[in-house]
Amino acid sequence: MTFSPRLLMIVLTASAGLFFGTANPAVHLPLAILLYPMALFAASSSRSPFLAGWLAGLPGAAAALYWIAVAAWHYGGFPWVLAIPCSVLLGMYVSVWGGLFAWVLSFMGGFGPLRRTAAAGLLWCLMEWTRGWFCTGFSWLTLSSGLAAWPVLLQPLSALGEYGYSGLLAFTAGLLWEGLAKLCAVRRRIMPGLAYLTAGTAVCLASLSFGLLRMHAAPQDFSSGVPVVMGLVQGNILQDVKWTPEFQKASFEKYMRLSMDCVRSAVSEGLSMPAPEALAGSMGKDSGDPLRDAVISPFVPDLLLWPETAMPFYYPSGEHVDHIRNFVRHMDMPLITGIPAVRRIPGERPLLLNRACLFSAGGGESSYDKEHLVPFGEYIPPFLNWEVFRPLLQGLGGFARGEKAALFSLDLTGRGRVSLGMLICYEAIFPELAWQRVKDGAQVLLNISNDAWYDRTSAAEQHLQLAVMRAVEQGRWIARSTNTGVTAFIDPLGGVHAMAAANGGHALFTEGWLTGMVLALDGHTLYFHLHPWMPWVALTLFCLLLFSARRIPSLHARKNSIE
Repeated sequence: MTFSPRLLMIVLTASAGLFFGTANPAVHLPLAILLYPMALFAASSSRSPFLAGWLAGLPGAAAALYWIAVAAWHYGGFPWVLAIPCSVLLGMYVSVWGGLFAWVLSFMGGFGPLRRTAAAGLLWCLMEWTRGWFCTGFSWLTLSSGLAAWPVLLQPLSALGEYGYSGLLAFTAGLLWEGLAKLCAVRRRIMPGLAYLTAGTAVCLASLSFGLLRMHAAPQDFSSGVPVVMGLVQGNILQDVKWTPEFQKASFEKYMRLSMDCVRSAVSEGLSMPAPEALAGSMGKDSGDPLRDAVISPFVPDLLLWPETAMPFYYPSGEHVDHIRNFVRHMDMPLITGIPAVRRIPGERPLLLNRACLFSAGGGESSYDKEHLVPFGEYIPPFLNWEVFRPLLQGLGGFARGEKAALFSLDLTGRGRVSLGMLICYEAIFPELAWQRVKDGAQVLLNISNDAWYDRTSAAEQHLQLAVMRAVEQGRWIARSTNTGVTAFIDPLGGVHAMAAANGGHALFTEGWLTGMVLALDGHTLYFHLHPWMPWVALTLFCLLLFSARRIPSLHARKNSIE
């Protein structure tokens, strides 16, 4: 395969789409994400479609995931010459799926353009779904996640979910590509080209119209839940010191101090406690102030939420755990914190768990152990259990997978009981886990995370935007407490109400707290009901298009009627 000018243009276009279409250090242009599948349509007509499709996305994927190299260098102790290939290898994996897409698409050259683009959209949906679970799954850099910065364009998630919406975007990109290809061909076909461009534009406008309509009508549906006031604490504990023995006590004291300041500030200064209609009116807006247009009144939070592994010692033993219990009793306020736990089984090696634990004011305790672990961050895959990767495991050794996804129950005086579903860190990127929490009865989703590994890179913003998608898919508020940012409340329409920095933007590597009110909701989105069936519906439709194409006249065969 020769590296022709055409292939170079395909690579540059696809990589620009992946990099600029997701959060990055330069400029995020959400609609640029459509350039990636458009380039893969072009790659499908190459002599080596898989190789062309694979190369197309590799530079952009590796560049978008550059923060992997930062973590490997800073905390893994890798020299740059070994750290940079970590991002490249992960980019190679992500772009393999683009190569497969272009390869399968190359067999559809005889299909009519409309049938081909429809099949391509279904294929993209199926491939993203597969990438979400294959080899434990890596649901990052999806097409629809590129639009997370613009809530109005995210609303189709409530009906299609992340993978289904990505399929619709791939279908749209295919229509636009077919239009451009016909207009730019040697024998220009003006009318068919304009027809496909118009069709692609119409799909975009339909998505926008759906978003505008939902953001106008849906807030009233989200305004009748049970109000829950939360204090989210961001400790800003650096990753390379938090596990040192001399810093354990300091970590607890810091979170305790910030929590008391949070409560003291709320009681003395009050909180904008909006009426339901005022709260609904602010949904979908990206703001540093989640609670606006309302009456100022003193209050006490119903719950304090600390980040993932905020407490760098083991549950349930140790004097530090007793200090947490005493603090909760003193504050008379429940607390959920991330804390590693040890499960001891007679005759076996103790298991280390990434745990979120609820300490109730009355002395009760319940927990959730993370069930979807991060490869190389929490465990090393057995076939790559090499000593060189050990520094990435926080000095603790490998974590074990949790076995039971229990909900947290919060009893609110005069308001009844509220069920909270936990997503620890990486779990927020998987639609299946958020769906399962809501299916189990979660009325509010909680996300605790520690992105200190990635310094001031784009990882925190990309991670936040993936969590935003879970809120829209399930129609649930998300309270998100992180160690170094982004700490935020996310409303059911995708509005991010984050802890703000003094100079604007989201507060990163700053200690502080964020107080706000969420609504515990019981309703379900259309996607919630469709979720179990969507991959199989997509597969069935794809097979029908694939095997009936020879018998059904194509749009290409009817070109005279179009022209």
